[in-house]
Amino acid sequence: MEKDVVVVIADIRGSRKMDSNARYEGQLYLKSTIVQVNENYGRAIVAPFMITRGDEFQGCVKDLRTAFEIVLELERLLFPLKLRYGIGRGEIQRMGSNITIEMDGPAFHRASESLQVAKKRKYGIVVSSDDKASDMLLNNIFLLMGAIKSRWNKINFGRYWKYKELGTYERVALQEKVSAQAIWDSMQNMRVSEVLQAEQNLFEYFDVYSCSSDKLAE
Repeated sequence: MEKDVVVVIADIRGSRKMDSNARYEGQLYLKSTIVQVNENYGRAIVAPFMITRGDEFQGCVKDLRTAFEIVLELERLLFPLKLRYGIGRGEIQRMGSNITIEMDGPAFHRASESLQVAKKRKYGIVVSSDDKASDMLLNNIFLLMGAIKSRWNKINFGRYWKYKELGTYERVALQEKVSAQAIWDSMQNMRVSEVLQAEQNLFEYFDVYSCSSDKLAE
């Protein structure tokens, strides 16, 4: 039994409405992306991400911070595909090798139930743990961030990712060969600054939450 780990179960939104060729290409794209994620986050992965059926995949990581980092990375790598996530925090039981299909426990049950809630309510991310107050806070933040991002187009997402990489409006503008004012106006109109601030606040919260959990476990 391992305590306080995080299971992530996800699938591609609207995949059943895709034609057979688009669905197949999306699954191939997903498979190669999962390989990249497993390589990039190997040290923080408890059980590697793997496709379990069709366009659904799952993995297990050490903490909520890593789970959120991977969600953001998958969003970038798989764009314009949209995913939804069920995230469960708690205990897991290993029943064999180090793969998720040979594991069980509350974290898996919570992640699976959360994904079903996300499907039913058309949410992007749903988190479940034994701390319901924390779950409520996180799910409300994810819901609001998702509502903002739902208004973004390809250009908005591109500038959001470039800003995260380059760090200033001026550098993004130089790369796109437009004025810094144009980048600033665009990002302000689409509330990109608010999303970036929310992401930073979440990472800080996860760090504090993780430290608090470690102290309680001692």
